[in-house]
Amino acid sequence: MVSVILGDRDCFPLKDDNISSVTYGQAGEKYYEMRVIVAAIDFGTTYSGWAFSFRADYEKNPTNAEVKHWHSGPGTLVTEKTPTCLLVKPDGVTFQAFGYDAENQYLELADKDEHRDYYYFRRFKMLLFKAFGKHLTKETTIADEMGKELPAIDVFAMSIKFIVDDMMVVVNQRLTGIIMETDIHWVLTVPTIWSDFAKQFMRHAAIKAGIVTERLTIVLEPEAASLYCRHLPIEAMLSGDNLLISELPTGSKYMVLDAGGGTIDITVHEVQSQYTLREVRAANGGDWGGTMVDKAFEKFICDLVGETVFRTFKQSETEDWLYMIREFEYKKREAGSRSGTQVVMNFPASLTEIFLNETHMTIKDAIAASTYAEAVEIKRDKLKISHSVFKTLFQESLHNTVDHVKRLLKDERMVDVRTILMAGGYSESPLLQRAIKLAFPEMQVVIPHAASSAVLRGALIFGYNPASITERLLRYTYGTDICVSFLEGKHPENRRKKNNVGDTCSDVFDILIEKDTKVKTGETQITGTYYNNHSNQRSMLFRIYASNEKNPLYVDDERCSKLETWGNENKV
Repeated sequence: MVSVILGDRDCFPLKDDNISSVTYGQAGEKYYEMRVIVAAIDFGTTYSGWAFSFRADYEKNPTNAEVKHWHSGPGTLVTEKTPTCLLVKPDGVTFQAFGYDAENQYLELADKDEHRDYYYFRRFKMLLFKAFGKHLTKETTIADEMGKELPAIDVFAMSIKFIVDDMMVVVNQRLTGIIMETDIHWVLTVPTIWSDFAKQFMRHAAIKAGIVTERLTIVLEPEAASLYCRHLPIEAMLSGDNLLISELPTGSKYMVLDAGGGTIDITVHEVQSQYTLREVRAANGGDWGGTMVDKAFEKFICDLVGETVFRTFKQSETEDWLYMIREFEYKKREAGSRSGTQVVMNFPASLTEIFLNETHMTIKDAIAASTYAEAVEIKRDKLKISHSVFKTLFQESLHNTVDHVKRLLKDERMVDVRTILMAGGYSESPLLQRAIKLAFPEMQVVIPHAASSAVLRGALIFGYNPASITERLLRYTYGTDICVSFLEGKHPENRRKKNNVGDTCSDVFDILIEKDTKVKTGETQITGTYYNNHSNQRSMLFRIYASNEKNPLYVDDERCSKLETWGNENKV
C-alpha cells in the first residue's frame, strides 16, 4: 500500500530545505528570509528581458526593480526587452549571440554572404504553444529561419543561460561582496494557457541553463502583471480614468488581458486582502498576439510579389529581408498613433530586381493592375501603404481577441466584472487599445505605463511572495493509470485481460483531481491510497496523466497525455 499526496509544487514548493524562516514585509505579505535577491526572466515570443531586486529594496517598495535596458545599436533604440533571437555557430553547439546582438551579427554575416552555415532562431517560443499531447522530449527539434534544425531544449537553454549570465554581470557590479548561488531565487514567466508539458519543458531548459531546480519558480504571466498593478500608484497608469487596481475593494473582480507577441492570455482575478488575489475564471486565450500581425504582413508582401519571388528574396537577400522585418516591427508599434494617410517603409531594391527577373514586369505595373492599385504605391525605394490597408494587417488579431473577450463576459461568473487590465508588449499598441475600448464602452480599461515590462516586474513580487495568489482553477483533470476488475457491460471487450486472479481492465484513468477544481496555494490538494496487485510486488510505478476532459475513462484516449518525467520514472 502507498499513499499519494498531490500539491501545488511548481508555483509554491511544499517544502524547501534552503529556506530558514518566513517573515513579513510592511504590507503584511510573506517573503522568504534566504531570498536575498529575486531575479526574473521574461522569456517572450518576440522580446525577452530580465530584472532583479534586493530584498531590502522590495521591503521599501515592492515595485522597485533593476530592469535591463537594451540597445539595438549605436545611438539607436533603447528598450526594456531585447528581441528573442539566438545565433549559434556552425557547429550547432556553440553560442554566438542573443537579442539585438544576434540580429546585428547575423545582418553582418548576411552582408558578407557568410550566414548560411550559422543557425539563426527567432520567435521560436511558439513551438511550445500547441504542445499538449505532442510529447516534447529531449529529442524534439526546432528549425531556424533557414530550415536547419537543432534540439529545442538546447536552443531554449542557450538563450536562458545568456540572460542569466548577462544579469549576473550587473548584479556583481552592484555589490562588493561575493554572491552565493543560494542568495538568488529565479522566477521564470510562462503564459497561463500553455500546457503543463510546455511549462515543464521550460523548467528543464532553465535547469539545463544552470539554474538549480530548488531555486526556480514558474510564474504565470497574467498573475505577475496583475500583482504588479496591485501595487501601482496612480501616476503609473497610462489610462483608466484614475482607477487604481490597488484600491479595488475586497471581492472586486477584474479581467487581466496579457497581450504578448505570441499569445493573448486572459484570466479573471478577485481581490482578496490588500495584496492577494484568487483566480475565478480559468485562464484561456489563443495565439492571436503580435506575431499574427507579422504573418499578415508577410502574406501582404507575398500578395504583392508572389510566393516564389518572396521565397527567393528571403533566401538570397537575407540581409534586406531582415532589415525589412525590423522596420515593420517599428511601424507596427506606431500604427494608429500618428496622423496622415500613409505608412511609408523602405522597399529593397533587391526585391524589385528579383520580381522583374522572375515576372518580366515592373513591380509598379503589377501593383497598378492589382486590387491594391488605389492603396499601395512604390516610389523609388519607398513602399507607401494606405492606413486603411495597414490596419487590415491587425484585423484577424483584433477580431479574435475582442470576440473571445465577448464570449468570456457572457459567462455568469463575469456578471460583476467591470474592469479590464491590459498588460504585455502588444497591449501598448494603440490599435489594440482602441479596439478593446470601442468593443467594451461599459468597461474601465486600465493600462499601466511600460505595459511590456509589467509581467517582468510582477514576477519579482511573486518571487518574494508566492502566496500572493491564494487560489487557482485547474485547467486539466489529473490522474493515474490503474487496473480494475472487468465489469461486463461497463468495460469494452477489447480491454479485457485474463489472469490468475480474474479478468481485469487496465489503463483505466483514475482521477486524482478534476478540471475546474479550486486549489489553494501551498496546501495539499488530495490524498489517495493505492494497493499493489501481487503480494511479492516491491515497487509501484506512478504515471501522471492530464486530460482536457472532466471525466476521462482511459489513459490511452487521444484527449489524454502522460506528463513526461525527463529521466527515470519514479517508483515508490
